[in-house]
Amino acid sequence: MRDADTPPQEPTDDRPHPAALTPQQRADLIRAAAAEVRDRVQEWRDNPNWRNTPANSHRYETTVGAIDALGQLPDPDTEEAVASLADAVRPVIVEWRPSRPGPEQSIYAAVERLRRTLDASM
Repeated sequence: MRDADTPPQEPTDDRPHPAALTPQQRADLIRAAAAEVRDRVQEWRDNPNWRNTPANSHRYETTVGAIDALGQLPDPDTEEAVASLADAVRPVIVEWRPSRPGPEQSIYAAVERLRRTLDASM
């Protein structure tokens, strides 16, 4: 039984461990996780309650820019190439923190999944 204040845990991930995958398969996981982040950030930006503050604009532009850069990288065939994919989206990991309230929580959750994907892929 869990305490009422304990958030529910994410479901068990049944996918193979990324280290057992090819560079291309790991890249696909990274790109999919990054696409989810971009979708959540775009939903946030398109929300009628969006506040166009310098901080929000910076977070939006940083995220979209990093994920666009990821999209420009070639498909990897080496470990070094997978690392370059991770480097492209690292600014997204740094930008989003769990303390931000409201709709930004869904962004943080997606960023956390991206961070775990990167950690497992390296």
